[in-house]
Amino acid sequence: MSKFTCPYCQKKYSKSKIPYVCPNCGEKTEPTFFIYTEPIKCKHFRKDQAGNQTNVPCGGTATIRLCPYCNREIPRDAIYTPNLPFSIIGVSTSGKTNYITVMLHELSATSGLRLALTPETNATRKLQNENYEHIYKEHTPPPATQGAPKAQIWKISNLSRRVGNRVPSYTFTIFDGAGEDHERIDPHSDIYLYIRNSKAIILAVDPLIIPNVRKRVDANVRRNSLGGSEGAEKDASEVMVRVIDYIKNAIGGGAKNNKRITVPTAVVFTKFDVVLDAFRDNFGDGAAIRNRDLPIRSDVTINLEEFNNIHGEIKQWLEDIKEGSVDNILYANFKEYRYFGVSSYGGSPKKNGMTPDEIKPMRVLDPILWLFKKANFVK
Repeated sequence: MSKFTCPYCQKKYSKSKIPYVCPNCGEKTEPTFFIYTEPIKCKHFRKDQAGNQTNVPCGGTATIRLCPYCNREIPRDAIYTPNLPFSIIGVSTSGKTNYITVMLHELSATSGLRLALTPETNATRKLQNENYEHIYKEHTPPPATQGAPKAQIWKISNLSRRVGNRVPSYTFTIFDGAGEDHERIDPHSDIYLYIRNSKAIILAVDPLIIPNVRKRVDANVRRNSLGGSEGAEKDASEVMVRVIDYIKNAIGGGAKNNKRITVPTAVVFTKFDVVLDAFRDNFGDGAAIRNRDLPIRSDVTINLEEFNNIHGEIKQWLEDIKEGSVDNILYANFKEYRYFGVSSYGGSPKKNGMTPDEIKPMRVLDPILWLFKKANFVK
């Protein structure tokens, strides 16, 4: 019997162990040997008004699927499609929530990708809608991520790879924990489980924490981009070491393990519109990262050469600003990683705590498309 991993508690078990609940009577129907015999008829009997069991069959269909361990409802497609669990990791103020919201919106709205994205749970739909309203309608950043990591569960289908009546689909799960959780080694954090099971990692870094970047950025732009505060300077190499220690401990190898992490990792510098404005000598008009076109060819294949060019441009920029040690640390710890520069808003806010009047995302799809390519979901 095929195995299944719960998208919430990350427990792995046979699909035959999944209990089914009837929405009519609320009773559980024992798992069958072959769950593919859905729909599953409720095996229970109705109760009278006094709560006594009768001999009248319920007649309902057990359509609610629960995890036998955490007892949370499992979306149907999560059981029948392969899972693509991604972890979004970063430090405080890196803009992960902004990035996730805008990236998901662009992923669903960009018709040229031929991808269909739909939320699998009401909680996922609610969270995305609320954050979208904040950014695009109210022009205010979403509230900072609080508490335990939140799993967003989506179904994503690749229409360009349809064969006959079959459209390749995945359950696309995104885990986003509070930024400060990734700046300390906390083995009791739930996100440890998520990282351990992830097939891809997005490591979000705010370039405005780097002293040699802050010196070149206009003070008003910096304050507006940081929500009205000056923010704290941090040593980029130290930040990377601490986050890598966290990832290695979560994966299980321990921080002292000399083996490189094999999970493909996108190192995403957020708020990169500010960097492009301040470092025109590094990123001239002909720089690949300034190209706003979708990085796909006419046959809907990903242009990996463009991603490689952007990686090279950012790597050289790090060398130029005396932060080349960052790349050495990443190379020593990750088997496969790429640099990306994105801007969720496409420009810096004009006022403290406000998004620009018009949201024009810059290259927000690059990291996710590269990781989809690594997972062989896109061509």
